[in-house]
Amino acid sequence: MMDDERPVIDAEEELAAMETFSVAVIGLGLMGSAACRHLSFATGEKVVGIGPAEPEDWKSHTGVFASHYDEGRITRIVDANSIWSLLAARSIERYGLLERESGIRFHYPSGSIRVTPNYKKEGDTLSLAYEVGRQNGAEVELLPGKDVLKRRFPFFHFDDGDVGVIESGGAGFINPRAMIQAQLLVAEKQGASVLRETVVELECCSVGVKIRTDGGKSLLAKRVLISADIYSKWLVPGRELALKTFGEIVLLAELGPEEEQRLKNMPSLIWRLKGQGALHSVYACPPVRYPDGKTYLKIGGTWLQDHPDSRNSLLPKKEDIIRWFHEDGPQEEADHLLQVLKNLLPGIAIKSVDTKPCIVTYTAHNYPYIDAADGKSFQDAQVFVVTGGCGAAAKSADEIGRIAALLIEHRNWTYDMDASIFRAVFQDSAARL
Repeated sequence: MMDDERPVIDAEEELAAMETFSVAVIGLGLMGSAACRHLSFATGEKVVGIGPAEPEDWKSHTGVFASHYDEGRITRIVDANSIWSLLAARSIERYGLLERESGIRFHYPSGSIRVTPNYKKEGDTLSLAYEVGRQNGAEVELLPGKDVLKRRFPFFHFDDGDVGVIESGGAGFINPRAMIQAQLLVAEKQGASVLRETVVELECCSVGVKIRTDGGKSLLAKRVLISADIYSKWLVPGRELALKTFGEIVLLAELGPEEEQRLKNMPSLIWRLKGQGALHSVYACPPVRYPDGKTYLKIGGTWLQDHPDSRNSLLPKKEDIIRWFHEDGPQEEADHLLQVLKNLLPGIAIKSVDTKPCIVTYTAHNYPYIDAADGKSFQDAQVFVVTGGCGAAAKSADEIGRIAALLIEHRNWTYDMDASIFRAVFQDSAARL
């Protein structure tokens, strides 16, 4: 058949042939999976969640990557920022319900400790975090000094002048892989569909948004909610979100059964360091079993940008993200983390050490974007976003996803925080901020 003899497919026929949904959630990480669950419950409409499963082999994978491929993320209410603290408190309050509805455990209330050498001194944020946490329902206790910390946690070694705040209640850590599994299982029970493919193109039309996936599927949704972390930047039709992604590494220290038993009461930890070279602070999760059957203690850090061992890890392109996940990360960073771990836990018996790459995506204002994204009003918009974890969203993801679901359900801002906090910023306006 000659080219000009090919049958012409009418646009209306094309749309009529597509499976149609009321809402499509693009990206099924922690925020997207939460939004999918809340939407499928609240709206009673036809909802689909679209997003790829975790790649089996990171080194050969050339598609999208995410940082929820992990077994431990700190959860806590204690935070100097009242917005992040309240988002966490509201999420933690619903962990138990989600575990019961799904039958999947993802929450481990091991407690969480935050330690600083600057308590009530210049640069201190712990005293404010303590008060904000209390206001938002955190069960907190001040541990005023190295000796008090040592009596409470004999396996830790802190520096002279360090002061800690221990949070109990729901504080501890979550398993992000399991939490996403729980969210999607409940969403499907509530009638949502889940499609494990990657969206490669969105196109707005008069009746909704046409969705094309890497598997060759074409779908139609009246409204879409983009929750694809940094990839959200390139999915909004005709616009580019102001998002920046940085590469980071975490160090995994393998522990044997005896060491795991010794540290069984370890809380999750955030430690503001003094005199530790390139590191401003570190965070750590208690020992946890990973999919390879081994038990690891995870430690990561925030780096001082003016230190010679620190580097600019901005990942501006998709190719940069793929390269980052294919590599093991800078050895000097792993060395710094390992040394801090050995200082923190003197005599720790480590069987092996591994590093894992991850990425952190920041918005222009350091809160998630939860907004209409196509330039239209909430009432008329077809494209919405909920994205940008800013290194703080895992524990709060259920509430963040719920806010996005409320926006789409009501087609208006009904949440009790001001909409401007979560406004989406685009590249053409970011330079003016």
